[in-house]
Amino acid sequence: MLLDVMRDRWNRIREAVQPKDLRRVFAVFLGLMLLAQVSLPSLVNRYYESQSRTYVYGQRLPRNFEQIHKDFPLVLCYIEKHLSDYDINVLFLGDSVAYGAGVGENETIPAYLEEELKGMLPGKKVRVWNLAVPGSEPGDLYCVLRRVSYLHPDAVVADFNLLFYGKASIKDPVAFNWLYLDPGLPADAVQKVNTVYPRPFPDRVAEFFDRYFPLYHYRELINSVLFGGHPRDKVEAELKALWQKLSGGGVAASAASPGPAAAADRAKQREKVAFMYDSSPLNTRSNQAYLFTEAALEFLKQQDYPSLVFLTDQNRDILGPLVTNPGFVGNARLVESLLRRHQVPYLSFFGRMPGESFVDHVHLNPDGNRKVARELARELAPRLRGVSP
Repeated sequence: MLLDVMRDRWNRIREAVQPKDLRRVFAVFLGLMLLAQVSLPSLVNRYYESQSRTYVYGQRLPRNFEQIHKDFPLVLCYIEKHLSDYDINVLFLGDSVAYGAGVGENETIPAYLEEELKGMLPGKKVRVWNLAVPGSEPGDLYCVLRRVSYLHPDAVVADFNLLFYGKASIKDPVAFNWLYLDPGLPADAVQKVNTVYPRPFPDRVAEFFDRYFPLYHYRELINSVLFGGHPRDKVEAELKALWQKLSGGGVAASAASPGPAAAADRAKQREKVAFMYDSSPLNTRSNQAYLFTEAALEFLKQQDYPSLVFLTDQNRDILGPLVTNPGFVGNARLVESLLRRHQVPYLSFFGRMPGESFVDHVHLNPDGNRKVARELARELAPRLRGVSP
């Protein structure tokens, strides 16, 4: 009896995979793919149009990269609609330091800068829009800067991180293709990216699919809408939670805490991030982060609104010789020289922030963020006093 049942199921399987049926399945699949290919762009436009009616921007972009893919157009649309609500609109661009990784959304440099500017510019409604993208390098910042320039802000503030002028943790100087491939990026900016960073063949193949196949281009948006992020991220989060549970959920000693445990913890942190730091001489003719910084400064210098850039610091208590050696210091001076030479107002915090101002090797705690914001406000406020409401 059991043998007959198994034989019957096997025969059904064989019938289901006959060539004729497979051709039918393939034809249906191909038809659905073509339908999605044709209809998806208009569906996405309708989705954004619908979402923009109720979307409310918080204090910064979402941390999850798939959510940034989804929300970035909505954020720009929201800002454009609400520019007239304020007398002064400042766009704040940068990486995770500007974003405020490790602190609350009201404890970031942009949030404190807004607070400081309100005190220095009484009677004026000030809004500092935090458009920093965690993990972005100078190439990414350049793309964001060019992408948002149509908003015509009253000022732009941007940070540059010495972490990204060496090997860093991301090889591609335009780490996020969604910025480079954003249809709103001006053509001359795309040309500049291609000049500074001639993209290798694998990148070109990916770009071809991204530009001409909506299903591929909108894959992150689809994941975000359907799953609230990439399914892979949820699996990784569950595995991480399981590991913490199995390992007892211990919390490492903070970098500022005293004693041998803190020293050991700092050594572990230094070992973990050492691959990001490179003291090799910075070649100003070929270093792509350097050249993208130069491109961003050139663009800012041509604008009719004031701009302010600053160089972030590294936690010497954790990093020690990785950032105090002559090679790294020399590279920092080269970047500072670039900022100074392009006549864009700048501040350098390199070597100035004490260890207790950090939450890790590079990100600042609320006190550190407030200190940076206060200095930025002192530089920026005089340039904003002439802005008409």
